Amino acid sequence: MVQGERQVVLETVLRDLLEAPVISGGRKKLARAIGVNEATISHYLTRRIRPSFDTLVQIAQYYNVSLDYLVFGERPHVASDEGTAGVRAQIRRAVIEASDASGRHLDLVTRISRQLHAKIDEAARVLREEGETHGPVGFVTDAEAIGMEACVTRMRIMTRLFQSDVNEGEPGAFLDVVIQNLRIGRTYQYLLYGEGETWTVPVERFRDLVVRSGVPVEVLRQNLQFRWLSQELISSVCLLDLDVELIKRQEPILWERHQDNISPGGTWAYLSIERPDAQGGVTIEPTYLSSTLRQFNRDWAVARPI
Repeated sequence: MVQGERQVVLETVLRDLLEAPVISGGRKKLARAIGVNEATISHYLTRRIRPSFDTLVQIAQYYNVSLDYLVFGERPHVASDEGTAGVRAQIRRAVIEASDASGRHLDLVTRISRQLHAKIDEAARVLREEGETHGPVGFVTDAEAIGMEACVTRMRIMTRLFQSDVNEGEPGAFLDVVIQNLRIGRTYQYLLYGEGETWTVPVERFRDLVVRSGVPVEVLRQNLQFRWLSQELISSVCLLDLDVELIKRQEPILWERHQDNISPGGTWAYLSIERPDAQGGVTIEPTYLSSTLRQFNRDWAVARPI
């Protein structure tokens, strides 16, 4: 580490905030307060997704801590507050920060790692037994789709809507994982159906959100591609070229659940449901996967770039 560079410990601090006994509410209340789902909070804790600056501000305000403490674990130098509210705030900060301070020692980090490993094993067991975040066989929840998308080498999407990624110019549930993938050089190909003039504004808003997130323009131009085709599309389709070894290591439960529908070449696909009253999708079985790939390649070849 370069001398003077501060270490980002957001995941550790956020986990301590969620588990601190002096603070009411867990992931569900935090997710509701900042306008995301619980799966996104879990992704913050595992570094699968990094929150935007606005989201960091919301989290800091929710817990009444500074951004320096939330991101770097550094306690700010503040003047003494007067009144009961100020005293409560100082006590809350002191308790949280005290619980975090000893975590900087190597021996405690080791114990924490062991405890986290045990909790992960327990969570995996519960998920296998109860399937709380899983739909029926063949159904894909948003949380599962995001977990699978975090393990792609390339993403191909056939759609008439941007609701999951960008909704009326605002970030959708999947935008964070899209941005994370673009930052590490993974490719996205959007094949848009309908009239070209209807796509100009949504595509520009999409690109603007990605650039504002910190993705370099040259990366955006190379790895985020849009083409449109003046044809009808019955249902949105997502085609994921997976890094199989990564998903086995990073998402073993998802691998176990969906491996039968992953092609020998590592491609997995699902029909995406993009409605306000329904989320997720339905897996495309191997029998129909090859014809779906042929349709994408055929349409992509004749579609016009945006």
